[in-house]
Amino acid sequence: MTAIRTNLVYTCFAGILLLIVNNIRSGVLVDTSFLPRFIILTLLLLITSLLLFRKRIVITASFFEIAFLLFFLWNLLSSLWAKILSEAVAQSLLIFIAFSVYIIVKILSQRNSRFEEIFISFALLAMLFSFGLAFYKMSKLEFFDPYRINSVSANNNLYSGLLLISLPLALTGYSVFRGFRKYLSIAVATISVFFIVIIQSRAVYLGLLFAAALSLIALFVRFRFLFTRKNLLTGCISLALLSAGIFTFYSSLDQPRKNYFMSKIPVWQYFRSYDKSLNEIVEKSRKEKATLTEIPSFDYAGSYYENANLRVIFWKKSACLFALHPLLGTGAGNWRINIASCSKPDNPDHTFKNYTYSQPHNEWVGFLAELGVPGFLLAVIIFFCPVIIAFYRIFFRKQELSVAVVFYASFLAGFYLFACLDFPFKRIEHNVILFSIMAFLLIKVPAKGWIFTSEWQVWKYLRIFLIAGLIFTTAVVVQRIKGEFFTLRMFRNEGKNQEKVILYGSKAVNCCYCLTPNTLPVSWFVGVAQFRQGNPESALVSFSDAMKITPYEVRVLNDYATALYTLNRVAEAKSELQKTLAIDPFFDDARYNLAAIHFYHGKRDSARILVEGCRKSQKKIDFLAELK
Repeated sequence: MTAIRTNLVYTCFAGILLLIVNNIRSGVLVDTSFLPRFIILTLLLLITSLLLFRKRIVITASFFEIAFLLFFLWNLLSSLWAKILSEAVAQSLLIFIAFSVYIIVKILSQRNSRFEEIFISFALLAMLFSFGLAFYKMSKLEFFDPYRINSVSANNNLYSGLLLISLPLALTGYSVFRGFRKYLSIAVATISVFFIVIIQSRAVYLGLLFAAALSLIALFVRFRFLFTRKNLLTGCISLALLSAGIFTFYSSLDQPRKNYFMSKIPVWQYFRSYDKSLNEIVEKSRKEKATLTEIPSFDYAGSYYENANLRVIFWKKSACLFALHPLLGTGAGNWRINIASCSKPDNPDHTFKNYTYSQPHNEWVGFLAELGVPGFLLAVIIFFCPVIIAFYRIFFRKQELSVAVVFYASFLAGFYLFACLDFPFKRIEHNVILFSIMAFLLIKVPAKGWIFTSEWQVWKYLRIFLIAGLIFTTAVVVQRIKGEFFTLRMFRNEGKNQEKVILYGSKAVNCCYCLTPNTLPVSWFVGVAQFRQGNPESALVSFSDAMKITPYEVRVLNDYATALYTLNRVAEAKSELQKTLAIDPFFDDARYNLAAIHFYHGKRDSARILVEGCRKSQKKIDFLAELK
């Protein structure tokens, strides 16, 4: 009876973790998936911790756990020098939640050897649910657009990444299950690869190819006995079904989309150089095809915009941040605040110069820029050492190992390659799968020989830490949910009802939330509404508050200068606009405003020089005509 009750508890935990936490979303928040999943996961871990730690439990700990704890503490400590403390704390708590997932999954796996199988079973169900949602979204598209096949994740790249990190669970399921679940596992793996192919995230293509190559090499070297006639036949049938599915999908596309689909297959073209001269060609193509409603923009512009070298621009900007803060970094979660302070290299044209990414699209670059050398080294230990040790055991030790070690280690390595071109560690669903796999891997790879090992009495050393941390995380997330709840209402009234924008914006700001997901302070939106109401004095206060949060955001600086000019503080307004252009020389709004000040004060020549530096537009033509 006790065993049945225990299995039921484990089943409920895995089911809630994978079927609810990884899929829940709410349209009442700005980010419909992140915070809802964050709060449900936190509560699940809190309840589990309260139930789990009633009895004395001992786990074997290695330097991995020590490094993980230090990594969390370093993230939290970085809030002391971060520009926005609340963002640093939020990022630190994301690390804490990942650590909690790892610890609890490891404990459950050590207490019950069947927990991994239970976990994999629910992972298969969760993947099937995501496939159903993806097929449903495909059926609702008038024209196929791979970016809209986001299923349970925020966009197509992240969904592909989720499939990539889930694949080793399906492959492990094929190796450990018998009967129906065995073939369900290989079917899920096949469908996963199908969606990875048609969604066409080239970063995931690279990760998949790398992981598959590592797996095949390791299997051939260490597990050659698995290449039985039955397994080879299963693999050939799966490959044939996958090829048939992709061919059927490809045949259903019209010619423009077939061309677009084939253009993504040569993945090496992802790394071609960024040529700004192509911008005119793209704009010309856009004008010529604007009337062809049956051809979406990505058919002719995607080849220009979707380029890894565009992301390299922001990695180079990150190198600027690292050069300024090599030891401490800018603070956890503060990359997007500080990146605008690095004006070189110029942003790519398609970001309209001043509109930068909110993430560096490279987790390792992000760690280095935000956490400095100490944080980066801890991240290397956490993410790479277990994989390296696993492959060392596979290739150079003859001790008995599960074939799951090959799948887990190989696909973790492939996932890390994908993380070089995206930001999967910032999403809850990825972290749940990632750190659960990490727990399974480190249980299967013997701890003997690691630099440091000991036994932790969890009830004594971790109980208070985990429970107190989870309670604190719950309080912070509740405040951030409140902030996003009112921010969404503020967005919905923007440009329509200024009173409500001010009301909801004021309610959104709290000690844990002041910055919207699009990297603009809530107080800036309030200031814009106040200015539109004809109240520049109040707007100036709001813009000033916004500048304390994002001192390098040119839109905030420009509007602050506008409020100053409205209050006849001309010299200060000109000074702020000049500072704005020093941060981003291509920000045309500030250039036009500065030109207008010169024009109204009789300096036509200075105004003309400023306007001539703006990009081609009807506004530029009209302005120059007025200056004649």
